[in-house]
Amino acid sequence: MYQDYDQAVSKVMKYLVSNNYTSSIVYTHKRCFRLFKAYLTERQVEYSRELAIHWLGKVTPNICCSSSGNYRRALSRINDVLENHEIVNTKKAYDAVQYYKHMDCWCKELLDAFLKETSLRYNAGYIQEIRISVSRFLIYVSAHGIAVPSGITHKLIFDYYRDDMHRTQKVKNSYNRAIRIFLRYLAASKQVKKSIPLTLDNFVLNRLIFIEELPTHEKEIFCKDGKRSCIKAENFYSMAVLLSNDCIKKHRYSATIKKSFREAWDELFVFLEANGLDYSQEIAICWATYMQHYTTQWRTFRRAIKIFEQFRNSGDIQPTIVYSYKKDKADNLSEWCKAEYRYFIADRQRKGFAPSTIHMYRSSCLRFLEYLSNVGITAWENISPEVIKNFHLSDPHSTSEARNAYAAKVRVFLEYLASKDLIPSSLHLALSNEYAPKVNIIRTLKEDDLTAVYNFREHAQSGMQLRNTAMIMLGLRMGIRASDITKLKLSDISWNKATISVQQVKTDKFIKLPMPTEVGNSLYRYIMHGRPLTAVEHVFVKHRVPYDRLTSGACAKALKRALPNNPHGFHITRKTFASRMLVNNVKPATIAETLGHSNNSTVMAYLATNGSAMRKCAISLEGIDVKGGILS
Repeated sequence: MYQDYDQAVSKVMKYLVSNNYTSSIVYTHKRCFRLFKAYLTERQVEYSRELAIHWLGKVTPNICCSSSGNYRRALSRINDVLENHEIVNTKKAYDAVQYYKHMDCWCKELLDAFLKETSLRYNAGYIQEIRISVSRFLIYVSAHGIAVPSGITHKLIFDYYRDDMHRTQKVKNSYNRAIRIFLRYLAASKQVKKSIPLTLDNFVLNRLIFIEELPTHEKEIFCKDGKRSCIKAENFYSMAVLLSNDCIKKHRYSATIKKSFREAWDELFVFLEANGLDYSQEIAICWATYMQHYTTQWRTFRRAIKIFEQFRNSGDIQPTIVYSYKKDKADNLSEWCKAEYRYFIADRQRKGFAPSTIHMYRSSCLRFLEYLSNVGITAWENISPEVIKNFHLSDPHSTSEARNAYAAKVRVFLEYLASKDLIPSSLHLALSNEYAPKVNIIRTLKEDDLTAVYNFREHAQSGMQLRNTAMIMLGLRMGIRASDITKLKLSDISWNKATISVQQVKTDKFIKLPMPTEVGNSLYRYIMHGRPLTAVEHVFVKHRVPYDRLTSGACAKALKRALPNNPHGFHITRKTFASRMLVNNVKPATIAETLGHSNNSTVMAYLATNGSAMRKCAISLEGIDVKGGILS
């Protein structure tokens, strides 16, 4: 009489074991089947779904919640086997049915239409997860008085995320992923705003600003008049998507940067639609700046907005443009000196000084003018020699050379002021920029250091490692300065003649040097296997957008990668190159020519590095009488 029931029980138990259910669940299922069979035998009746539900209702008050749930799933599984010959009615299916029963009619119709369209894109198991997740969401929506999809707002999404409780954050994220699929369906059919699906994200929600909820003084931050340059929020997002998919990809930005920009545009779009705002650059910059209260990424958000503005105005972007948001310290100067300072800097720029030199002039003069204000100077005629001397003594610097380098620039500024008849013509003489000469000991790389450099070269694999190796070898084996290495162009290398041509930045002297095999191999490996694909003409380029040339500081960083404990800069490679040529008995004139020096006087400083040769020059003490002291 109960043969079919027993076979079904056996099949369910095998299912539990094969799917690695815990021993407690297996035991609870077995006990349920035994007790329910005893119930059927006592009444001499056959199995039916109705009897199983009736029996479960009778025993539920006498067992714990956990056992009750397991009993319910056990009876669902045996019913599947008896009616469908397979187990499909799992806990998810049961939960889906229960949630569906409590939904309003409009929610059921909406969910049915969504699942009908979605069913072909996902497997049955995930469809069941989506059904449960969306059902929970729609029940919440209905409970808050929403009767149509268009009533789903950003604020409602915010409240739902806060109120929807789960055992773990991981489970909550899983539910929300399924709900986002549903929200994207609604957005695609224009039943909700386009930014609604982007809102249900824990990062976005943690940073979402509702202007109406801000204090009055913070609301004013977003009251910017940008109507003349406004566009609809949805049009902004369409352009941002186009920028992300085409332009950013064309300029080969890294995956990390592309992701960061896209997240910035997504969050800005959510903010705009959540607050009923159109897009303008002014509003967007205010939003990005306000984000500093929530995330360290706010500068990336601000950069993303600037890049969007480039694209909006020209249809393309220029990765080489670098945006600086630092306030000019000159803005804080007193009015009596601000104008003349700006005229002086403009004069330096007109005369064609290098940007680094202009920066030095700015820094030096600002320090001087700030000092004048701090000691109560309010006019040019109040500056006295004593004031200038006191400034020079109190100006903090790490070395005397640095102090005098700054003083030299201030001295030029004082001469400029004198030419304008603002101060006496001799006042600049109060600022000394001379110091006693000194002789520095020439430092070179030791044998252990050289071994470490060659080991680094041997194991270089990544693009950055190959770039570092090539730069180090140019300095170590050819004595080329860092400023000339980073200026080197592909056309400066003659592979057929094995030479490298250099127009030296420091001396403006042209030299053509033979290229050692080690250097040639390192350059070839970098250019062919490590250098990014770019039209930039320089050999050494940045490895992320924009792929423009490096600054000379990159050479020092390269040497630091190979020799982490080296306390000296990249110039030590040039000194080592010259020293090793001297040790190998190369004539000083040849060394000077190779280094690009006008004469061999500088090379003489390297004589002290040739220890074995210097010992031959030691003067004997014979014939010199020593009286007293430790030698007597």
